[in-house]
Amino acid sequence: MSTPTRHVPAKWPFPSRQGQDSQPSRPVRGRTSSRLTRGSMLVDVCLVLAWGATIPGLMWLGVASGF
Repeated sequence: MSTPTRHVPAKWPFPSRQGQDSQPSRPVRGRTSSRLTRGSMLVDVCLVLAWGATIPGLMWLGVASGF
């Protein structure tokens, strides 16, 4: 059972789906829409892969150096 948008508390952090009447709490600089571009998705995937490789790599270096 979903509640109508008008019954949502005033402190709700997200703008309503229905209207353009509500102002976002922070304006997004440099973007006209909230859609993700292919380039930003690729950057996100690369960052996740880099972190995923860094953590085991640092653990391996720690074991190799005697920690």
